[in-house]
Amino acid sequence: MTERVTLVRPEALQLQAVVHGSVAAAELKALGLAPDDVLDFSVNTNPLGPAPSVLQAVRETDWSRYPGDDEEPLRQRLAVRANVAPEQVVLGNGSAELIWLIALAALRTGDPVAIVGPTFGEYARAVRVVGATPIRVVDPGEAGAVRALFVCNPNNPTGQYRGLEDIQHMLDEHPERLLVLDEAYAPFVDDRWRSEALLERANLVILRSMTKDQALPGLRLGYLLAGPEVASAVERMRPPWSVNAGALRAGLAALEPAAEAHLLQAQALVAQSRRVLTDRLTHLGFEVEPSRANFVLVHVREGRCFRRALLPHGFVVRDCASFGLPDCVRIACRLPEDCQRLLEAVARVAGG
Repeated sequence: MTERVTLVRPEALQLQAVVHGSVAAAELKALGLAPDDVLDFSVNTNPLGPAPSVLQAVRETDWSRYPGDDEEPLRQRLAVRANVAPEQVVLGNGSAELIWLIALAALRTGDPVAIVGPTFGEYARAVRVVGATPIRVVDPGEAGAVRALFVCNPNNPTGQYRGLEDIQHMLDEHPERLLVLDEAYAPFVDDRWRSEALLERANLVILRSMTKDQALPGLRLGYLLAGPEVASAVERMRPPWSVNAGALRAGLAALEPAAEAHLLQAQALVAQSRRVLTDRLTHLGFEVEPSRANFVLVHVREGRCFRRALLPHGFVVRDCASFGLPDCVRIACRLPEDCQRLLEAVARVAGG
């Protein structure tokens, strides 16, 4: 018998997809619901939606040309805002692509990589793709002298926000260790501290999303800030034209005063909704984790059942079993009036 030839890496076939938020059309159809019939609290984006000026920039995109021309202007604008050199900025097709590119640029087969969890599952998946070994730790102090340390700040799904001194200690404790600081949800944090000042340390990489604060997750745009050596290595891993022309135009528009004013309005609404959700859910008897982000983590006994019970009422929340938290759901801070409707449904479900 002829021995079967393996055409792909066996470990590639063993990789598991990461579960993310939102709800599938097939699941809604089974309940007799259309996408417009539900309010999605499982996705954490700007509750006001995209800024009109950003949408207009996307509409005016010239799709007949390759997208490279807008990369340098956006990189320059981001560099000025962060007070770094343009070569310290790397654009990406969402921060998820940048996580994979960091793994390709910095990790080797067998490298131990610590991930402070529970948290976003794509860190571990990217680590496995390159043959490195992900190690989940609850306390960053447990990480030790690993090759890299991933920290989401504020953390998804807990909403915990670490201060400047905490991150500074992680950097200085192990200068040989790369610290990847994911700030995807930082725009919604009150009294946010600025991490750019720590970039004088060569072992820091800052990840940022430009589509959560502008409610354009379908467009995919993110960037990272790092020292010249790390940024250069990541850039060399990036496929050509990985950021499309519409995303680049949206990114430039998002830095203009109109879009920034839109975000400021959303920040105030998120803070209001976070207070309402925390207070009312606590009053209903649920334990709510203290959050600085645009979502709250709620202990509900069985997250899967809680999500399923709310869905026929027209609400989607994030079952957190994929984070290793089967007794929790994550609820986004949408508009205060949307949160009020959700809370009324939760009261009915909890009372029934």
